[in-house]
Amino acid sequence: MKELLFACLSLSQAVVEEYSTNAICRKNNCINPVFPALQGVVSMQELKWECAGSNAREHLDFCAGAVHYDFSLISKSQSNASNTTLAARVKELDDLASTAYFYHLAGMNLEAWDFSSPSKGDDCIQAVWKMACFTYLPKSQAFCKSGDSVSYLMPCGDVCRSYTSHCAVECCDESVQCTDSNFAPPYESFTGYSKAHSPSSHCTGSVSGAGRAGVPLRAVLVLALLGLLSPSFEAPRIRGRRFILGLCLVLVAVSLQGCNALGIKDKGAWESKPGYMTTFTYVPAAPIPLNKTASTKTHVALNSCYSEEDLKCSGHGTCMQFAGFGNETSVSTPPIIEGGAKPILFCQCERDYFDPECRTRRKSQRTAFALSCFAGFLGLDRFYLGQMGAGSAKLASLGGAGIWWARDVVWIGSGPIYTAETGRLAADLPHWLFVLLAIAWACLVSYLIFGVMGFIWHQHRLLEKALLQAERGLHDFAKQQVPLETQAMLGMPRRASYHLLAPPPGPEDYYGTMAAAAPQVKLAAYKNPMSSFFCYAKANEDPKLKESGAFRRPTAAVPPPRPDPVPSDLL
Repeated sequence: MKELLFACLSLSQAVVEEYSTNAICRKNNCINPVFPALQGVVSMQELKWECAGSNAREHLDFCAGAVHYDFSLISKSQSNASNTTLAARVKELDDLASTAYFYHLAGMNLEAWDFSSPSKGDDCIQAVWKMACFTYLPKSQAFCKSGDSVSYLMPCGDVCRSYTSHCAVECCDESVQCTDSNFAPPYESFTGYSKAHSPSSHCTGSVSGAGRAGVPLRAVLVLALLGLLSPSFEAPRIRGRRFILGLCLVLVAVSLQGCNALGIKDKGAWESKPGYMTTFTYVPAAPIPLNKTASTKTHVALNSCYSEEDLKCSGHGTCMQFAGFGNETSVSTPPIIEGGAKPILFCQCERDYFDPECRTRRKSQRTAFALSCFAGFLGLDRFYLGQMGAGSAKLASLGGAGIWWARDVVWIGSGPIYTAETGRLAADLPHWLFVLLAIAWACLVSYLIFGVMGFIWHQHRLLEKALLQAERGLHDFAKQQVPLETQAMLGMPRRASYHLLAPPPGPEDYYGTMAAAAPQVKLAAYKNPMSSFFCYAKANEDPKLKESGAFRRPTAAVPPPRPDPVPSDLL
């Protein structure tokens, strides 16, 4: 066991050429490329850079709130800026950073227009923003002068780990490596971000201590597991030790990458997926050059808002200025750029479409709300949103005993929520209609619960009451003494005759009161096994019983004959 853990730990720190899988792991934000602006790192390393000077930060827009250092610029000979002024060259890199930010959020299935001010976003949004800015605006070397040739300083590895931590990036294999990376084409030249810890003069960017929490957490889990396996560890009870050991194994299995020999593959999970930079491209009518100096032309391009064609955003959107500037520049007041450079534009899609080129059709909020209202207890609304795990759990629990069902009705109807693959739902459900339908749904469910179920409960109570009354009547009837007529009692054995000798024979040789029974009663007892006449006659015919003396009646003592009275006249 210890050898296996040490192998897993060493594998997670080494350069891997083959990747394993983790069967119990759940992927999250595992997209291609897995890191923001990773495509920019590869291209930026091939360019020449110059020191920009401290006054270059005054011209930043999108990255103004993220870049607090002196950065470098692409050399004038390789720059694609509209002119060679400092403002135009800074804007070129600032636009590249905003483009990487916009497209990476789209790859994460997020609406970039919802986070047009990244400085106000959550930790994940800010991590994407900073990583894009640190990639395209590398830190200049210390004590350099404006115009001096400098080398490209890659983002620090801490910046990458901050992004994977805050955005919970999980690909369930070893492919998410910020340092010592070994990726497949087209990222084969990328060997990983800088190993220097930020802030450093050898890498770009800096992060807070929260971005480094992932590695110590894994180390603590492994060390705790090794401590439990050591013979010196003694738990109060064996069951407690096994429980702690199992808990550590589960945490390690979920948090660490796979170390399983099964399912080995030569490509990472995120590399096996289609790249979002390719998915979100558009095909212009005529090939366009790659840059202003190159003679090579391409048949695909990014951001149709800068094409010369009339059809932009696939005909389902409008090109709008992206209000994602660090200095909070609004759309109505675009920044003034020297040399007449155009502001950065992106497609703002219509209600029913999504992605940077407005080609992906959204799912309907009305449909999701209808499924949630009438089939939410079966999880069909979650299946429609693409959330298979939540849908299965909801189906198994029948809507969480109704609580989960009611929660999703309000959650889906109150606003266009995010789906698993197509961004937000199309906002085709008016709010007033949602309020009206939600009230009607609540009334219907309340009627079913308190009306129908109450009626069934009332009927059940009536049935119980009727059965109770019938049982009481039976007991009362059993306690009553029913008077019998004298004629009906003829031929029946009496209590006084139990365990007593048979009385003397009467006019007919019958037991007890049978002698006084009417002829009709005797006739009715013929071959009737329940009649005392038949039982007595049957027993009297049995020789064994007849010889036993059971039917022998004692002879009463005959008193001596009384003498005749003497006539009085003789006296």
